[in-house]
Amino acid sequence: MKYHFSWFQLAEPLIHAIEHAGATHDDAIRIVTSWAICIGLLLFAVVARAGLKVVQNKGGTAQFIPGTGLGITALFELYTGAILGMLDGVLSKEDAKRYYWLLGGTFLYIFISNLMSVVPGGLPPTDNISTNAAMALVVLGVYVFEGVRRTGMHFFKHMMGPVLPLAPLIFAIEAAGVFIIRPASLTLRLFGNINGDHMVFTEMLNLVPLFVPAIFLGLGIWVSFLQAFVFTLLSAIYLLLSVDHGDDDGHH
Repeated sequence: MKYHFSWFQLAEPLIHAIEHAGATHDDAIRIVTSWAICIGLLLFAVVARAGLKVVQNKGGTAQFIPGTGLGITALFELYTGAILGMLDGVLSKEDAKRYYWLLGGTFLYIFISNLMSVVPGGLPPTDNISTNAAMALVVLGVYVFEGVRRTGMHFFKHMMGPVLPLAPLIFAIEAAGVFIIRPASLTLRLFGNINGDHMVFTEMLNLVPLFVPAIFLGLGIWVSFLQAFVFTLLSAIYLLLSVDHGDDDGHH
């Protein structure tokens, strides 16, 4: 794919270094983009945290009075409230806070990565299966770890079903769903939607460079948000299924 202009020309030395390590040009751009997004999010989080500390140091009721501006700290507060509100609809309040580090960070990373599909010359990291599979495997790892930590062997007993003679078959089916189908669905759903959206936007930009691409630009932003939302929501549902087997043997 040829690009007439790319913001990533500013990072050409780094891109070339990654290419020399064996990556393709497009994959090198995706890697640099992913690094830049992660570093940017960390810097914004540090600034927001510093602003929060300043507010907390005021003490008394002053720390609960919102500021007049819309700075980084205020934006993160709005974002945190919105994500926790979404997670509260799936998980308990305690679990929503417990897994916010994973789900809140995942949403931001995916959303910003998706938005790169509408940036001139941009290649979203999420239109690559490897990136999405890595995130899905992280969710799977937390799913299994938390399930075993909080429910013990009941985590595996739940996968065997209530009928002992059918336990091996049910376990095989459940294991395939947990360890293969769920990660694959997270990976492929995000890959397919972002890859398709990126291709449509690029083609429309080449075919009709004026006015019409603005429609697909808006659609691309909406798809970027929606796919980040779906990935995060499904991850929350999977975590709920991992730690809550209250329907079995009265176990909570």
